Amino acid sequence: MSESNDLIKKIKLAADKNLDKYVVKALSASAEHGTFGMEIVDRLHDKLPRTSCGNCGKCCNSVSIYSLEYHRIMREIMATWQPERIRRLVSSIMDIESRKATADNEKRLRCTFRDEHTRMCLIHPVRPFPCRIFGLLKENGLRECENVNDLAFPAQTVTQDYLIDLQIKLPENSEAFEPYPKRGKIHFFPFEFWFFRYVFSPERALQIYRDVLVPISTPLTKMWETNQTLPKLEPADYEM
Repeated sequence: MSESNDLIKKIKLAADKNLDKYVVKALSASAEHGTFGMEIVDRLHDKLPRTSCGNCGKCCNSVSIYSLEYHRIMREIMATWQPERIRRLVSSIMDIESRKATADNEKRLRCTFRDEHTRMCLIHPVRPFPCRIFGLLKENGLRECENVNDLAFPAQTVTQDYLIDLQIKLPENSEAFEPYPKRGKIHFFPFEFWFFRYVFSPERALQIYRDVLVPISTPLTKMWETNQTLPKLEPADYEM
């Protein structure tokens, strides 16, 4: 855990020193990506039932998304946010320590797009699949959260097969990486991973994922747990 804390501090110090540089790199990466796949993402998102919630914020933690969804969010920010607001966002993304939290006795990384003062999502129109899926009515008639309600009546039951089929095209058009040797490539990572992937490099983003994001998120830790401990990987030489 000390290595994780040291890396968190290095990321924060790097942001304090090079914030404007990282803002430019993050925005440039999504601008260069262009509009490829954006229509696909919007169309698939629109096929999910529309819901409302009480904005309690319990579910507003960092979730794993596809690279297409990351670029969709970043392009929305570029089009609608003022420069100083974007600077504050980048500072928040890199200040991981301030967003560490505990929810239902599990470790979490709070979502950087949750405004705790207004209790609102800052990117609600382009929120990713995990946020849209959370609380939908399941086949067994249950929801993950009692504060979520369908806007249409009667409420639409959403099956697991439907959700899988809906997202099947996203991996074809999104990046994939192998976090741990011989564990296979995956297409979905936390928003923070994608940000560091484009601001630093894939290698550094994977190191941050393994040494910081996985340990401070109980769901991510559980996802990678096996009967054996996670592979020991030597820290990279960070020169941020």
